[in-house]
Amino acid sequence: LRPKLQRLDNECSEILKQYMKKEEVEYQLVPPHVHRRNAAERAIQTFKNHFIAGLCSLDNDFPLHLWDKLVPQAELTLNLLRGSRINPKLSTQWYI
Repeated sequence: LRPKLQRLDNECSEILKQYMKKEEVEYQLVPPHVHRRNAAERAIQTFKNHFIAGLCSLDNDFPLHLWDKLVPQAELTLNLLRGSRINPKLSTQWYI
């Protein structure tokens, strides 16, 4: 797969920009503080929301110092729920 257009954070390095030009990949810098257009920032926000919702659904007696044990389950459920960008009819988990 070769990207047609790559959206980059506005703080990307000059080396990355030069590499993109050398490889003839078009890129677009996302304006600062516009997280909706930056896929990585959006993915982080989606995971945080999903994980916090999972924490809120825990039993009151669950020891919160074990929160890190819940991360693999959160990743799995999120990948099963989220559609793939390559084929939206399949889950992201299918490609992993």
